[in-house]
Amino acid sequence: MIDTMPLAQTQTSSRMPRRALLAALVVGAALGVYFQLPAMAYYWGQSLRQEARLRPVSLWLPDYQATIQRRPLRGVDRNLSGLTFNDGTGTLFASTNSPAQIVELSVEGEVLRIIRVSGAQDTEGIAHVEGGRFLLSGERHNALYAVDIGPDSREVQARELVRLPLDTLHSNLGVETVSWDESAQRLLVGQEKWPLRLLSLRGVMEGNPRVEPVWLRQDWGALFINDLASVTTHVPTGNLLLLSEESAMVVEYDPRGMPVSLLPLWRGLHGLARKIPQPEGLALAPDGSLFIVSEPNLFYRFEKPRAAARPGTPAGE
Repeated sequence: MIDTMPLAQTQTSSRMPRRALLAALVVGAALGVYFQLPAMAYYWGQSLRQEARLRPVSLWLPDYQATIQRRPLRGVDRNLSGLTFNDGTGTLFASTNSPAQIVELSVEGEVLRIIRVSGAQDTEGIAHVEGGRFLLSGERHNALYAVDIGPDSREVQARELVRLPLDTLHSNLGVETVSWDESAQRLLVGQEKWPLRLLSLRGVMEGNPRVEPVWLRQDWGALFINDLASVTTHVPTGNLLLLSEESAMVVEYDPRGMPVSLLPLWRGLHGLARKIPQPEGLALAPDGSLFIVSEPNLFYRFEKPRAAARPGTPAGE
């Protein structure tokens, strides 16, 4: 049978796949620029090439594997946000922003109790300081609150300590995370984005906060995460772990602000069956176990195989 399709129609149909391919390439390039994929790939490769030098002076995230993933937290329906580890109790404390609550968790992701919070709004971040003292961050007003949690507390009253004069484009882009750096005796406070920044506060508990910026290097794409959802300190090295929700990644930075190692939270990597959908909170235990909570109510634990730990030290130190 002779093909009688008009020449103009043939040419039009042949152009359509090229247009679709061009559109896909444009979209792909735009996404690559937005998520800073070239810079991420560069530092990822650099860290792996320098493993022999970097591993002894870092937490070294490439060793971690997911041992618990996508565990729903019983009694928590939505808005899971911050996370912190209490060395004294050996348990985790998470925050939800609406309603304002604190959730105590076991290291297996079991909900031990839910504590209602009065006197605070939009509680995104949580940090354990000492004993029963915790600090909460309120994103809407860039406020920091103190709460005291006893062994049997089911409701606590928050006390506002300070409001930070941060410039924000939107009330939902303010103080996203708070973390207590025990070794440096300082509070780390992170703004989510636009601008993404990390601040060091001393004297908060005394009512006389001294605010200083913490490195966030922009040169050569060293800061290639798109937002800051959570931060914590690896005490043995002084390195900082930054969690990005948009990039779905944990990045370890040394005290100079240079990337040391990466933990992408993507399907197929580090034992993950699925990408972590909305990682919001990050905490590190003294034994090196790494915990992440994800909206709406999911719990994850990452650990190093024993062989990955140096002889005579806990995993991760």
